Amino acid sequence: MLTTLAGGLDLEIPKVRTGSFFPSLLERRRRIDQALYAVIMEAYVHGVSTRSVDDLVKALGGDSGISKSEVSRICAALNEPLTAFRTRPLDHVRFPYVYLDATCCKARVNHQIVSRAVVVATGITEDGNREVLGHGGGR
Repeated sequence: MLTTLAGGLDLEIPKVRTGSFFPSLLERRRRIDQALYAVIMEAYVHGVSTRSVDDLVKALGGDSGISKSEVSRICAALNEPLTAFRTRPLDHVRFPYVYLDATCCKARVNHQIVSRAVVVATGITEDGNREVLGHGGGR
């Protein structure tokens, strides 16, 4: 069963004698899923509740919605690139200038939405290129 905005489709996949035939439309994490995963991750990052994410998925055409554990599983994919960014070495180039800048944004703290400062460190290389070196939240 393939769920689309127009409703569910029952699909039959033909069997072949050698190899396999599996349409790219049905492959795991196909583009449709990737777009939905991106929406779910964006909502999660912005502090949207699991119940609201479930409502969002239903509004986008997912008949059964999405469970709290499924949201957690999808958003676990965020951990790897964030860890790689935070732990990467910065000795690949010299940064003669480092700028710190802060902006305020809304964040969920103890079940309340509050304003928090986010500091971003930007390094300027000798040839003028910029690179984000790190970021951190303030209190």
